[in-house]
Amino acid sequence: MSDSDRETKHARNRAARLRQIREWAAYVESHPDEDWGEQVNALVDAQLQSARCFEDERPEPETLRESPLLDE
Repeated sequence: MSDSDRETKHARNRAARLRQIREWAAYVESHPDEDWGEQVNALVDAQLQSARCFEDERPEPETLRESPLLDE
């Protein structure tokens, strides 16, 4: 992928993120707190649940310190 292709893709992704932010802001402004608050709570709860699934798979700090990737 060329640099100009990457820049175009980056600009397109940024524009899409900004559009989504504006749409969410408009939704929040036009709906009661109870409506969008429940949606945010569901999203946060799902993210926490997902993170807990991987909690036991984290390597020990000592293992990370000994990683050859950290050698200079």
